[in-house]
Amino acid sequence: MVRDVLLARGGASGAASGLGRAHHDLVKALDSNNIEGYAIGGVIEHELGGNPATRINRRWRSHPKRVQNSLVMMDLLHITDQEQAHLVPENCPIPVSVTVHDLFHLFPRITEGVEVGEQKPGKIRKKDLEKLHAGLARADLLICDSNTTLMEVKEHYPDVNSICVPLGLTLEERNPESNPLSKPSWLEGEGKHLLLVGSEEPRKRLEFAIRACRGLSGTILHKIGAESNSDAEKQLKALAAAHGVDLRWQGRVSEGELQAAWQHADGLLFPSIAEGFGYPPLEAMAGGCRVLVADVGSANEIPSTASLLPVDDVMAWNRAIKGLPTGRCAESLKRSERFSSQKFAQKMAKAFDSLF
Repeated sequence: MVRDVLLARGGASGAASGLGRAHHDLVKALDSNNIEGYAIGGVIEHELGGNPATRINRRWRSHPKRVQNSLVMMDLLHITDQEQAHLVPENCPIPVSVTVHDLFHLFPRITEGVEVGEQKPGKIRKKDLEKLHAGLARADLLICDSNTTLMEVKEHYPDVNSICVPLGLTLEERNPESNPLSKPSWLEGEGKHLLLVGSEEPRKRLEFAIRACRGLSGTILHKIGAESNSDAEKQLKALAAAHGVDLRWQGRVSEGELQAAWQHADGLLFPSIAEGFGYPPLEAMAGGCRVLVADVGSANEIPSTASLLPVDDVMAWNRAIKGLPTGRCAESLKRSERFSSQKFAQKMAKAFDSLF
């Protein structure tokens, strides 16, 4: 028996962001019949943009109603991220699951002196948070990307069933042995080429990564990210110049170019102190790239312990970067096999099965 799954989210964001990537990968897995016993019955989403009044009306009224009206002939409703949990219908006639990537936007905190999440939300966000909490409490199953998030979910929503299903990647297309890609031109030249991938949000701690490279002659930092902010770019470049660090701002690159970079870069620096899952370390490892990751959840669940570094010890990072070998890393490739798209699909099938 094959059950039809209705996927729902808010704005139709692309795969460049973590939330967008996870949504699109789940759509692909269902559409390709990789999640045994389940098929995609439809995707409910809306266009991005609009004035504030339009966005609020759509988010709180018209879009939830649209989801409610689309349940006919469906066996399961799955909300693809926690920021859309308000879409969980009241008294839903079919089981409802929600993917929970993280809770730091729903429960803001200060970690290592960095504000994570909106510390003083306004009236609209407060009302939105109430709706999100109520939606999560109405769900039948909360599917978490990491054990770190699962522990938080169990603390805040103890009456809702929850499970950990780590995200996965299609490893074959990223493997430098089965699918070798040409080196991007900006990675040419002598030196140790390291990547910083992601936005400039304070929780990513790009400043820390720059300070950790101080005094390391021949080390080149390449900043990659679709969410680049011009003010943050100026500040980070100024900081790098002050510390004598060679920072090269690549900004947005194509998915293919990023995959090629993973295959040819010498390492990824990932000092982030708040992640739902942490795609960049896994993507890097799948390309045979070494990673240095802050030892804090959830990103510390992906690499081996040898790749984890103290969150606040900049000199430990400096020494690790200095001693980082160049070239392909067989250990990274081996470790990434734990997070294949096949294993993700198998675990999602078991999670969905638990609802019936």
